[in-house]
Amino acid sequence: MGKLPTGERVQKRDLFHDKRCASCWHALEDDNHIFTCVKRKNIRRRIIKQINILSNVVDRKLCDILREGLMAYFMGECMTNTMLRIRGQKGMERYKLLIDEQLLIGWDNLLRGKFTKQWKIQQQAYMTRQRLRDPALYARKLRAKKSKEDKSKYKKKKNKTESFHSFFQAIVPIIKEIWTARCIDRHTPIEGGRIVAEYDALSKKVKQLYTMREMVLPEDEVKIFNEPLELRLEATNQQLKKWLLRWRPVIDHSMKKVKEMAQSGSKPIWRHFTSDKPAKTKVTRKISTRKHDLPKRMMNNPLTNVLDRITPGRSTSKALPTVRIIRRPNNIMTKFFTTLGKRRSTSRVHPVSVVEKQSIEDRFGDAPV
Repeated sequence: MGKLPTGERVQKRDLFHDKRCASCWHALEDDNHIFTCVKRKNIRRRIIKQINILSNVVDRKLCDILREGLMAYFMGECMTNTMLRIRGQKGMERYKLLIDEQLLIGWDNLLRGKFTKQWKIQQQAYMTRQRLRDPALYARKLRAKKSKEDKSKYKKKKNKTESFHSFFQAIVPIIKEIWTARCIDRHTPIEGGRIVAEYDALSKKVKQLYTMREMVLPEDEVKIFNEPLELRLEATNQQLKKWLLRWRPVIDHSMKKVKEMAQSGSKPIWRHFTSDKPAKTKVTRKISTRKHDLPKRMMNNPLTNVLDRITPGRSTSKALPTVRIIRRPNNIMTKFFTTLGKRRSTSRVHPVSVVEKQSIEDRFGDAPV
């Protein structure tokens, strides 16, 4: 089952293959959908009938678990919730390990023959309980079964087939019939199938050309792909044929021109005209550093186009020299002394011209009289 050419598996190798189910037109046809398709209910009932036949020789509780698990898988229900509901029923405590192990293996793998060992262990435990419950009845059943086998025309097999192994052998032809029905639905022509097949072929070609949308010239892209792909595929077969016949050569020529321009290293037209230069989308984070102390030229500075440059003789980085202002005196006496060629003293201290004799009086009267 893991290698059948389902729609999902074939589409991985061929992108134009339809991955939908040909019976119910489901969105995806995978390995699980082969069994869960709504168009194959009658074939799935035959698998359930094999479980009813198995219940004659197998524990009824095991048959109930097998039936509930397969029905939940066929209906697409959550297996975890289903198993929790079964475990909550009365008398299912001893089958807890079986349910957990089969849930880990997967109920889809059960249809591939992957049974957990707990099926066989629980069945042997069931036979032991039956023998110990009524040994006489159990011995009577064994004698009746042995006499029936002796009367049959078939020879007894040396290796006795286990019950669940025989169940899987019985459902293998049913699984094969399910796959055969799927293949018949996939390859059987339907009414108007010729028109449908032609539309499928044309739609695949249109989708392929739409994948080349970014590989043509910009001016050709606007003309060729002027409609979305979904709207284009709604056209009739004849309209799709006309579109392919008209634009397929143009697409090939445009792609060829793009390759030639790439090899010749041609530049877009806006690189030759700065007025039509597009917006800058790349931002550089590189900080330019000057490697010498020469003065920076200001010829390309945009500010010089608006403001006049200063004169080269004056530097704006140096302070202006201080100018000493000489003030002329307005005083009459100062002018008079200046006229005589003398300098007037500005000091307000009067010099002592006569030095008087100074003495200190004796306050204590020690001096002789």
